[in-house]
Amino acid sequence: MSRAVLITGATGKQGGAVIKALLKANTDFEILALTRDAQSASAQKLAKSSPKIKLVTGNLDDAESIFSKAKEVTKKPIWGVFSVQAAIGGGANSRKEEVQGKALIDASLKNNIEFFVYSSVDRGGAASDDNPTDIPHFISKHRIEQHLYAKTRGSDMGWTVLRPVAFFDNLVPGFMGKVFNTSWKINLKKDRKLQLIATSDIGFFAAEAFTKPDEYAGKKLSLAGDELTYEEWAAVFKQKTGEDLPLTFEFVASFINWMVKELGYMFRWFQNVGYGADIPSLKKLNPELKDFATWLEQDSQFRTR
Repeated sequence: MSRAVLITGATGKQGGAVIKALLKANTDFEILALTRDAQSASAQKLAKSSPKIKLVTGNLDDAESIFSKAKEVTKKPIWGVFSVQAAIGGGANSRKEEVQGKALIDASLKNNIEFFVYSSVDRGGAASDDNPTDIPHFISKHRIEQHLYAKTRGSDMGWTVLRPVAFFDNLVPGFMGKVFNTSWKINLKKDRKLQLIATSDIGFFAAEAFTKPDEYAGKKLSLAGDELTYEEWAAVFKQKTGEDLPLTFEFVASFINWMVKELGYMFRWFQNVGYGADIPSLKKLNPELKDFATWLEQDSQFRTR
């Protein structure tokens, strides 16, 4: 382990997926896992999963201190950074996300990071460069991307931007999974397809970028593993689990879409514009790219038959 990579969101879906992918690939990186609370059960479980992992206690509100603390737990040069910020839930919002994302880029440059992988969002395939959309947490990611391009121009820091679509992982047992399904049902026309991705596949491509920096440097990659209508989504769920897709009352989902403006804007955009990842090309890069059925079998919290 000659070099270290700093992984933000280490106990979350995306950061955790990156760490798992790096371990699965048996890379020689020391993994610096950023967490707000190193004593939490999730952080301790992560630390015990591999001797390659070292916990770094820090907060994205103070990006510079993250590197100071990281250097206290490793003697190896910090070569790479995986950047992901929360935009919704737990006190997060798109304005805070933008501030954190830009600050981490600045701090990475200041600390001579050589490779930076940023997890953004797809905004219509090739149109993503010039289309911030009208969704606040899509706009913030577009602005972070633009900051990355501007600040690294003429620098020694390489980068890859990953642009995932909607997550299969939004389908969880319980109320929030029901809201996602019902929002899809009431907002998208029957023939309108929605692209989705497994967070484990986001992890795969981030690990690929870190292990093949010459190949991935300067790439902007929209990520999706499947493309389904609502009826196809429900049919695959029924086929794999033997159960009907969990739903809530339509008026409840409508009210939540109205109350949580970001959610309403997003589903309206799904119908009017939509994601634009090139799934066949992605399968050439990752033949094991998960479709919905495979995600249900391998990654989901649902019991399959």
